[in-house]
Amino acid sequence: MPPDLDPPRASRVTPRAAVLASALLAALVYANALGNGFALDDEFVVQHNPAVRGFGDPGVLLLGPYWPGSHVLYRPLTLLTFAVDWALGGSATWMHAVNVLLHAGVAALVALLLLRLRASPAAALVAGAIFAVHPVHVEAVANLVGRSELLAALLSLAACVAYLARPRPKVGTAALAGLLYFLALCAKESALALPALLLVVDAVRTRDERIPALRLLRDNLAVLGACAIAFAGYLALRAVATGSALGAEPAPYLRGISTADRLATAVRLWPEYLRLLFWPRDLAAEWGPDLVRPVGWSHPLVWLGLALGVGIAIAAVRSWRGDRWIAAGVLWFALSVFPISQIPFPIGTLLAERTLYLPSIALAFLVPPLWSPPEREERIGRWAPIAAAVIVVVGGMRTWLRTPSWSSTRAVYDTLAAEHPESWWIDWRAGQLLTMAGRGGEAVPWYARARGKIGPGNLKLEVEYATLLMSLGGYGDAEPVLRGAMRNFPRSSTPGVLLASLLIQQGRYGDALPVLDAAARALEPGRSNVEVIDRRALAHDGMGRVDLALGERRVTLADPAFRAYPHTWYHFARLLAERGDTAGARAALDSARLRVPPGLRPAMTLDPLPPLTAPLMRGWRALPQPGPGAAP
Repeated sequence: MPPDLDPPRASRVTPRAAVLASALLAALVYANALGNGFALDDEFVVQHNPAVRGFGDPGVLLLGPYWPGSHVLYRPLTLLTFAVDWALGGSATWMHAVNVLLHAGVAALVALLLLRLRASPAAALVAGAIFAVHPVHVEAVANLVGRSELLAALLSLAACVAYLARPRPKVGTAALAGLLYFLALCAKESALALPALLLVVDAVRTRDERIPALRLLRDNLAVLGACAIAFAGYLALRAVATGSALGAEPAPYLRGISTADRLATAVRLWPEYLRLLFWPRDLAAEWGPDLVRPVGWSHPLVWLGLALGVGIAIAAVRSWRGDRWIAAGVLWFALSVFPISQIPFPIGTLLAERTLYLPSIALAFLVPPLWSPPEREERIGRWAPIAAAVIVVVGGMRTWLRTPSWSSTRAVYDTLAAEHPESWWIDWRAGQLLTMAGRGGEAVPWYARARGKIGPGNLKLEVEYATLLMSLGGYGDAEPVLRGAMRNFPRSSTPGVLLASLLIQQGRYGDALPVLDAAARALEPGRSNVEVIDRRALAHDGMGRVDLALGERRVTLADPAFRAYPHTWYHFARLLAERGDTAGARAALDSARLRVPPGLRPAMTLDPLPPLTAPLMRGWRALPQPGPGAAP
């Protein structure tokens, strides 16, 4: 009898029960996620993202970047689901319920996939249950932005299940696979390997025929062709939305290392992958370079990774010659983790638990040979139900207890502080809290410590740190931070605008103009350049180019947001006064005074003509002049 059939135990579980039970278990173990709110990236991508607050601008929703103010990522399907959520009420509870339902759907498809591959219903149930409760999935399910992982996995599995519905792929099957591949890519780039995954499941389906790899490839040319067309369409849309058909920018701490060291670091991650899959006791919201550092080939974990890789490869080759289940699991994981493995190119993070959501389906392929072993290993078969029950119960408890740690940004930080106080995130958070408490001088060393651990690898950290230094009068310290951020994040205009503000504050108007030009070139898609024009108007005024400054100031006054700012009108009044238009200057001054509290109105005057360094003349908070002891 083939090892993947198990009549005695299979008779107790029907195929439908295996699928439904997997989905129900996934929903139950994450029921407490409904109490979660918005945490970390949720606040930017979902809660405060105008693109998903209704369907006011479908163009921005479908052809705009995933991350507000950045044109690196493109995930329109994920954004579309968030927009639907907002249209249906926009509560965090509802959005988390959608995430839980999506996870339940993925767990059900895991069980259905094994059934389509002729595993016993009992084995399919165990595979679906283990996937449903696995603790490594908490970040993807309990954090709203993890929905991109859920959608990509759901659509990828749907493509695999639909593909297996026919003995051999037909034209309709190929077209459906291409469509699902396109949608999966629009959810997240992690679905990139789907065409190869279809070949993997075909290899398992035809295991009794022992079809070689080249013939599998030849038999699936129609499906692969449809996927190639879908991929080309996705790249074209991505190029329109982000200005580039390629992936995200690599983390700066990976830019300075050699290709050899980057590959060594990738191999060093292999033991970490296995630990997270088979012993997920230690989890973290952020596996930054302070916890998992880039290494060279002399590091012992690299050699451990190589040894594990060789051993797993040998097991996969032996399995390929037999029932192919283990080979399929190894190939599924290797192919789906490859795009984020640092091997083909460096990406923005070394390790993230959410990215293992699709690769972790590989565990399902290990269940059938363990659940129904050959006759000579019947002792293992007798213990399999007990082992499966223990794994599901322990995993479910770990997941249930872990889920509330993603209930809010503060909960994430508190959990990380308790479990990994050495993380750079904790130093950063301490700096933020001290700054908000008005204790900026005490916050500086915390920010410096965070930067020392991660390097200049986080744009938000760099901007916050520079802003803090500027608020303390440390212009000399803030300027190199901002110039470094402009180099490290050439596709963000924020560092340039902030640096130009610093230079204008110092009276270095000529130096500010080329910085503003660079900021204009780095403007994110969909972001207005009015902020750049606002600073340019001040710089040109400082250089005596009143006519240029007046033209730029009029542009900012045409913008509804800047028209509401008092500094826009106050500077306009100054420019008109410089040109001798007394009546226009007074009218502009009146408009400026209407937009400030009554107590500030006497400070707004044109006689004498106010300097450009006057706080009410600028659109940013007043910065103290540097003096003894001002710089940290």
